[in-house]
Amino acid sequence: MLVTKHAAELCALLVNDLYGELPSRILDALFTKGRSTIAQLAQYTSLPPRFLRNGLSVLIQQNLLYHHTDSDSRGTSYEANPDACYSLVRSGKILEAIESQYGTAERDLVQTLLQLGFARIADLTQAFKGRAPKTNGHTNGSTDASSGLIDSESHLNAVLGRLIQAEIIETMRADSFRNPRDVHREIEQEMTRTAPGEKTSKITMEQQGQINSKYRTFKEQGKSLKRQLDITRGNPGKRRKLQNGRGRHLDDELDASPLNPNIVVRINHEKCLVELRNHRLATFAADMLGEVTGSVYRTLLDLLSVDIPKCRPDSFLEEEMPGAHLTVTTMEIYNHLDESVNVQSGIGKAPKDKIDFPSAEKIRPDAQDSDSDSDASDSEIPVRRPSTAARTLDIDMDNGFGSDEDQENGVPHTNGDGKPKVKFEDDGASKNNRIEQMRQHLFLLAESKHRFVRHCGVQGRGQWTVDFSKVLNRLKETELDAYIEQSFGRHGLRLTRILREKGKLDEKMLPSAALMKKSDVQLKMIAMQMAGLVDVQEVPKDNSRMANRTLFFWFFDRERTESQALDDIYKAMVRCLQTLQVERHKERNILSFVERKDVQGKEEEVMTAEHYNKYNNHLEVQEKLLGQVMRLDEMIAVFRDY
Repeated sequence: MLVTKHAAELCALLVNDLYGELPSRILDALFTKGRSTIAQLAQYTSLPPRFLRNGLSVLIQQNLLYHHTDSDSRGTSYEANPDACYSLVRSGKILEAIESQYGTAERDLVQTLLQLGFARIADLTQAFKGRAPKTNGHTNGSTDASSGLIDSESHLNAVLGRLIQAEIIETMRADSFRNPRDVHREIEQEMTRTAPGEKTSKITMEQQGQINSKYRTFKEQGKSLKRQLDITRGNPGKRRKLQNGRGRHLDDELDASPLNPNIVVRINHEKCLVELRNHRLATFAADMLGEVTGSVYRTLLDLLSVDIPKCRPDSFLEEEMPGAHLTVTTMEIYNHLDESVNVQSGIGKAPKDKIDFPSAEKIRPDAQDSDSDSDASDSEIPVRRPSTAARTLDIDMDNGFGSDEDQENGVPHTNGDGKPKVKFEDDGASKNNRIEQMRQHLFLLAESKHRFVRHCGVQGRGQWTVDFSKVLNRLKETELDAYIEQSFGRHGLRLTRILREKGKLDEKMLPSAALMKKSDVQLKMIAMQMAGLVDVQEVPKDNSRMANRTLFFWFFDRERTESQALDDIYKAMVRCLQTLQVERHKERNILSFVERKDVQGKEEEVMTAEHYNKYNNHLEVQEKLLGQVMRLDEMIAVFRDY
C-alpha cells in the first residue's frame, strides 16, 4: 500500500475511532517519521515511555504494527502496518462474507478474533465454554440449530479447524510481526554475503532461486497446521458443500481430536480479500448478465478460490497471478450450485439446428491477448460435436431447447419403445437438462465482452477457468469510466475513451473524433488536465518553437489517473469520518445518555420526543456517512487490492 498523506490520515482516524487517541497519536508519528524506537517516539509525540508502551501494546495486539528486536543492540524498532490499519474499515464486510459462505458459527469466531487481534486456542476455548448448554451435568455436543452460535468445545474445535483449512484463520509465530520486506532483505544479504576482501558480484540465478525458496518457506510457515488438518480431516474443498449459505456440521468434525491449545491464531486478511473479490466479481457479472448467471459465476469462483490464498502475487517471488492455472469442471459446478437457483431463466432459447456447436463451444487453452474473436488462434482446439443421441439427451427437452416443429405438432418425447418414461428416467433427464442449462450460463460468461470465464477443456463436460487479471482490468475500466463520467460528464468520458484507444492524438483531430465543437473540446480537456486525468505533449516542428509551428498531442495516462483517483478517494473517506466525528460531538450528550445500560433498548420510552428525534436524525446521518465510506472502499479495493 502506497501511503500518501490522506491514506495515513485515514488510517489514524480509523484507529482513533476504534481504539482511542493514544494509539492514534503513536500511529500518526510512525507514518510521519517512519520506523522508530520508543525513545524516538517519546521525542516525536511528547508522551512518557509508560504511555507509549500502553499504546504500542494495543497496536501490537491488533496486528497494526511491525516490530523487531535487533539481536546485537537489543533495541526494538516499530513500524506502522498500513494494510492492516486500512483493513479495519472492512471488518463488517468480512463478517458478512464469512456468514454467507460458511455460517453463523464461523462468523461468531471471526468476529471474536477481529476484536481480540490474536489469541491462543486455549483462551478462545475458555471464552466460548460458558455458552455450552448443560444436560445431566454433561456438555451437549450438538449444534444449537436455533442460534447457530458456538456452544461447546467440540463445536469450537470443528469450526476452528474448518476456518484454518479454508485459510481464513492462520497460525502465528514469533516472526509474524516482522515486515516481510525486512525478512527478504536479510535472506538476500545472507545468501550474497562475501568474505572480507572479496568483490561483491551480482546475484546469480541459482542464488535468486535459493532466496525465493527461503522466503517462500518463511511465508508458508503459518500453513503447517492447515496441512496437518488436510491430512487428518480431508480436503475441505472436496467434501464441503454450501447449502443456502450455511455449511453442514459433520459428526466426524465434531468428534475430531482437539487442536493444540497453545497455538496462537489470527485472521488472514489476504484470504478474506479473496472472498470479498469473489463477491464483487459475482455482482459485476450479475449486473452485466443477470442474477442467475451471477449465481453460477459465484459458484465457479468459490470452487476456484479454494486453492487461491491471496489476490495479488508476491512482488518478491516474481510469481504469476494466483489461480492462473486452476480449472473446474461443469460437473463440479453443478454439484455445488444451490438447488434453489432457477437456471432456466436468464438465457435465450434457440432450436438446436440453428446452433453452431464448434463455434459456440470453442476451447481456448490459453488466455487471449485480444478481446476479438475475428482472428483464429492456433491454440484453439475445435470441439468434437456431440452425437445426435447426446444432443437429444442434453438439449431436446420440454424447456424450449427442443425443435419448434416437434412442439407445434405435439410430438411427445418418449423412449424408443413408445412407453411413458418411468420416474428414475425423468430424474435423469431433468438432471441432464439442468446441467445443459447451467452450461448455457457458463457460455454466456465466456462469450461476454468482459471475458468472465474461459472454456479451456473437455473433461467433466467442460473445464472452465478465470483469467483474473483480464477480468479485473475490465472491472477497473468500468469503475474508472464511472468516476470520470461523474466528475466530467459523458463528454469527458467520451474524450478519455478516445485517447485510451488511440494513444496520443493531435488536438486538431479530437473534435472530429469526438463529434464535438472545438471550443467545447478545449474547455473539457483543460478542465481534465487541471484535475490530472489527461496531459498534453508539445512537439515543435522547428527550432522557433512558436505556437503555430507546434503540434499538441493529448494523451491519457491510466496509471497516473488511477493513483490520483485513489488519493482523491482517501481524501473523501477522511472527510466523511471527520464529518461523523463533528456530528458525534454535537450530539455527545444524547449519545452518552443512550450508552447507559438502563437506557439501551428502551430509548423511545425513556427519552423525550425532542431528544429521541435528534437521536434518530443522528443515526440517519451516521448511516449515510458510513454507507458512503463503504462505497468508496469498494473503489479502493478494485483499484488497489483485487
